[in-house]
Amino acid sequence: MTQKACIKEIDIASFEEKVYVIADELLGILKELSRENQKQINCKLIAEKMSQRETVKSALAHNPAATSDTDIVQLREIANTVIEKFSEMVPSHITENLSVFKDALDRKGISGNATDWLDSPLDILKKYIASISGRNKELEEFMKQTISHLSAIERPLASELSSQKQKFTEDRKFEEDLNKYMSTMKDECNAFTDITAIKTAFMGKIENISKGFEKKREKDILRLKETEKTLEDMSKRMNEVKHEAEEIRKRSQEIEIEVYRDALTGLHNRKAYDERMTETLANAERYDLIASLMVCDIDFFKKINDTFGHKVGDLALKKLADFLRERLRKNDFISRYGGEEFVIILPHTDISGAIIAGEGIRSYIARSVFSYKSREIPLTISVGISSFKKGDTVTSVFERADQALYLAKKSGRNAVKTENDIVVEPS
Repeated sequence: MTQKACIKEIDIASFEEKVYVIADELLGILKELSRENQKQINCKLIAEKMSQRETVKSALAHNPAATSDTDIVQLREIANTVIEKFSEMVPSHITENLSVFKDALDRKGISGNATDWLDSPLDILKKYIASISGRNKELEEFMKQTISHLSAIERPLASELSSQKQKFTEDRKFEEDLNKYMSTMKDECNAFTDITAIKTAFMGKIENISKGFEKKREKDILRLKETEKTLEDMSKRMNEVKHEAEEIRKRSQEIEIEVYRDALTGLHNRKAYDERMTETLANAERYDLIASLMVCDIDFFKKINDTFGHKVGDLALKKLADFLRERLRKNDFISRYGGEEFVIILPHTDISGAIIAGEGIRSYIARSVFSYKSREIPLTISVGISSFKKGDTVTSVFERADQALYLAKKSGRNAVKTENDIVVEPS
C-alpha cells in the first residue's frame, strides 16, 4: 500500500464518520421539531439547531494533524518500509544514520503529518546523492589532470623525435661533406708532385677535419644533455600519471563496491545477484552445468529489531554475513537479497550437495553465539533450496527456493527444505 493510498483511506474513514455524526444529529433535530409541532420547518431553522450542537461543531472542525492509533501504526509501517528500501541502496555510513532515525521514531512515535515523517530519510538520501555527485566530479577532475599530464609528456616526446630527425639529417650531411672533403684531398694529392706540398696540404685538411669532428662532438654532447633533460622530465611526468592512475583505480573500486556490494554486510547486492543469476542460467542452459540456489532468512528478525533496536538488527545481519563467508566455498556467490533475506548461488552443486551445505550452515549458526552488551541473542535461520533446470528463468528458480523457505518457516523454523519437499495441491 502506498503512502498516498493510505492517507486517502484515512481521510475517507474520517469523512464517513463525520457524515454519520451530522446525519444522526439532523434526524434528532427533525424529530424534535416534529414533536414541537412546528408548522414551518426550513433550512434556516435546522441550521440554527445544528449550530448549537457540540457534536456537529466537533465534526466540522478541521483538524488534519489528529490521527488515531491505527493511523499511527500504518504511517510507521510505511515509513519503516521506505527507510528499509533506502538502506538497501546506500553505503554503510548512510545506513547507520537511517538506523538511528528508525530507533528514534520507534521511541517517539509519530507527530505531525506523513510528509513531516518522511522528511528526515529523504534528507539523508539527498545527502547521499550529493556525495555520489561529488565523487563523480572528483573522478572527472582526475581524468582531466591525467589527460593534461599525458599531453605534457607528448610535447617533449614530439620535440625529442624532431631533434632525433634533425640529428639524423645533420649526420648525413656531415658524412656527405666529409666524403666530398676526402674526394678533394684525393684530387689534390694527385695534382701535387712535391711531397712537402702534399704534406702541407694534408696537414691543413686533417686539421679542418679534426675541427669538424670536435664541433660535431660538442653539438652531440649538447643534444645528449637536452635528451637526458627531456627523459628526466618525462620520467617525472610518468610517475605523476602513475600516481593519478592509481588514485583513479582506487576510486573506481570504491564506486564498484557501492554499485555491486551491499553497504551494510559487504556481500554482493541485488544488482550483482541479478547479473550472476543470468550468467549461471546461461551456463546451465548451454553447457549442462549443474547449480543450486539457496535462500536464507533470519528467524524472528522483527522480534530482534523490536526488542533490541534496529542497530542490533543490523549487527545480526552483519554476523550472519560473516557466518556465511566462513562456512561456504570461495566460489559460492553470496548476496543480500533484501531485508533479512540472503541468497546463495552454489555452482557445480546438485540438490543433495546443496542440502549438505544448507544443513551445515543452519547447524553452525544455531550453535554459534550472538550477543550484545553481554546479553545472548538467539540467532537461527531457515533455508529453502532449488536447483537450476533447463528452461528456468531468474524468477522461476528463485520462486521454488522461496516456496521451500516458506515451508521451512511453516514447519517450525531453523530448518532446511528443498523444492522436492513442496507438495503440489491437486487442481
